Amino acid sequence: MQIASGCSEARPPAALRCRQAFEGICVHANGDVVCSIIDGRGDFPLGNVQTQSLGAILSGPRCSELLSLVLATRDSYCRAIGKPCPLKVEQVRACGSLARGPIRFLEIEPTTACNLRCLACLARDFDTSIGWRDGLRDGGLSFALWDGARRLKHYLADVLRPLAPQGTIAGASRLGRAAAMLRRGSIRPGRTGCLSPETIRRVVAEAGPAVERVHFFGYGEPFLYPHLVAALRHVRSALPAASIVLSTNGMYVEPPVEEALIREHLVDWLVFSIDGADADSYCKYRIRGEFRTAMQNLIRVHAKARETRLHVMWQYVVFRWNDSDATLRGALALAERLEIPIWFDFARSTWGRSRRKARDVEFLTPYLRSDSRLPGC
Repeated sequence: MQIASGCSEARPPAALRCRQAFEGICVHANGDVVCSIIDGRGDFPLGNVQTQSLGAILSGPRCSELLSLVLATRDSYCRAIGKPCPLKVEQVRACGSLARGPIRFLEIEPTTACNLRCLACLARDFDTSIGWRDGLRDGGLSFALWDGARRLKHYLADVLRPLAPQGTIAGASRLGRAAAMLRRGSIRPGRTGCLSPETIRRVVAEAGPAVERVHFFGYGEPFLYPHLVAALRHVRSALPAASIVLSTNGMYVEPPVEEALIREHLVDWLVFSIDGADADSYCKYRIRGEFRTAMQNLIRVHAKARETRLHVMWQYVVFRWNDSDATLRGALALAERLEIPIWFDFARSTWGRSRRKARDVEFLTPYLRSDSRLPGC
């Protein structure tokens, strides 16, 4: 599909776009199709695979609108979702005839079920039984105040939403960036779900052979998906050349499943998200999680995956309660002792983000995740 060009002969300055909007899709567990995991709320759905084919969705007016909104600003701000997008980093000319290419990046969220209640995680909003009192108990007064203000903003946005320009975030873009952010209210009902194996097979088939990478995870815990092995077998069979990535909190990884993943080479990357070097630094964010259990599962799977093509990674998201030199260097020392590769990712634009200066944590530079950067950079 083409975006109309209204450029003059002069070459305009470079703008930014995200490749995912032009070359990828993300399928939520309720069937909604969005640009990527960045739109985890589902603010700008393109369609739903429960009732439409991917071809119909990607050739529809919503997809054309998405591409236009991505290119409507020159910086990382995206009008489609009403906030800056960390994936919007690819430079393009501000004007020109740009077409959506074949799907190269496929993200499938099989389920929204999760055993944890991580602070500041979007999944807390999926469960309507979690309120501000839970925030006080889980994260203390500081988190409760942040979470309470956020919930109040959502309530006010829900009240004011009917008064704003028609449309979703696209309509809000006419209000300006601040107004668009304020207009983002509560997550709409129906965001949760569980994809059937039949739906996943159809999505994979319709995505086509150009897919290079498959992320089989989202805001749920994939190891709680009852059809995990069968679904991954189909993905591997249908897309043998694609790199398949699975991310887990590590709490529900069990030997029969992990053995199938390794023996049949069903995934290429298995990422364990363990945000701390000990129980104290870990449990402040991973509510209901157990550091010992997650680490034991990581160690076991990594040992089994030696001499195979499966890459097992330890991912450490840095917050202000786990960012001391002692804790960070402790994690590095533990990873080195266990011979487990580790990468760090700094939490940004959320409660609890690290306040360290880049110069003070430069020793983490070789261990940063490829799409992450030091604070302030």
